Amino acid sequence: MKFNPATLPKNEINSGKIWTLLQFNEEFGKDVQWFSEKYKRSKNKRVKQENRDKAISELHNKFEEINSKHPLAGTALQWMFPMPIIIEEDGQGGIEHPFSWGPEIMRAKGDKVDDLAELRECEASKNWLTLKTDWRSANKGFKRNFMYQYRQFDSRPLNSVTKDRSDAPSPYETHFFNALNLSELIRKGELDGFGLDKALEADNLKEQYRVFAVPRHLHTKKAVDDAFKPLIKQIKADLPKKASDPFGTKTEWRDYLAVREIQEDGSIPFKAKAIKTLIKKRHCKDRQFLVDEVFQLNDARRVYEGDITNNYKKMASNINSIYPKFLH
Repeated sequence: MKFNPATLPKNEINSGKIWTLLQFNEEFGKDVQWFSEKYKRSKNKRVKQENRDKAISELHNKFEEINSKHPLAGTALQWMFPMPIIIEEDGQGGIEHPFSWGPEIMRAKGDKVDDLAELRECEASKNWLTLKTDWRSANKGFKRNFMYQYRQFDSRPLNSVTKDRSDAPSPYETHFFNALNLSELIRKGELDGFGLDKALEADNLKEQYRVFAVPRHLHTKKAVDDAFKPLIKQIKADLPKKASDPFGTKTEWRDYLAVREIQEDGSIPFKAKAIKTLIKKRHCKDRQFLVDEVFQLNDARRVYEGDITNNYKKMASNINSIYPKFLH
């Protein structure tokens, strides 16, 4: 049975699901193939240096385009086709090429993880990420970076090393409006140090947070509860009960992966036939269908085929929508 990412621990489950969806996405597969061909050319010492540099420039531009729309896909490309950027604690470091795209390796004394040692281990073993690498088998550096990117979109997961959310958006009281006088900034007509800081903070609030207003003077616990109730209701209105559901439930993944496995192992291109084969494999030995051997498959199909087909369609939709832009 194929690896089911819906069985991963809570802190990894959505990251693992997103990576697996990307593995199945045809458009991402085409971009990976494009990268692979250009990357081989950039590394081939038989190719003229000017042509190698041209390939690196094209790779860098393509990476920037993809990463701006889908930073998780960008992280995957960094660990598939690495051009490392190594930054020491003093800010010094080395890059393989002026157009290097990563992964970025930040080194500092006291770090619990030696990123550079892990990178060198990958280089020595050639254990880079591929479209066939399932989440469990992926190298630690890729998984940490991928999970970091996902934390920017989900307020639940913790940093696996620090066990907190110090590297990602988390609830706090913003002091953005303290000492802010917009009319004064407009009157000056230019951004001084204070104005620039406010502009950058405003960008961060816009990109990483939803901003709500509650009265400053709430004098009792009940007043606080009453003030936040309508906001909580508004925020929760269109959200699923489980944060992992938008990327597929455990049952949806189980059915989809089982059908895919039958299609690949049995060379059965047609979804309907693969689903029929799955039902026969799973359910035709159920006691409720042993009354008459002739009808047991049809009876099983009546009970299970609709749900399996819907689960397959839901996962196919998830795969199609996961790339090229990450919308969650």
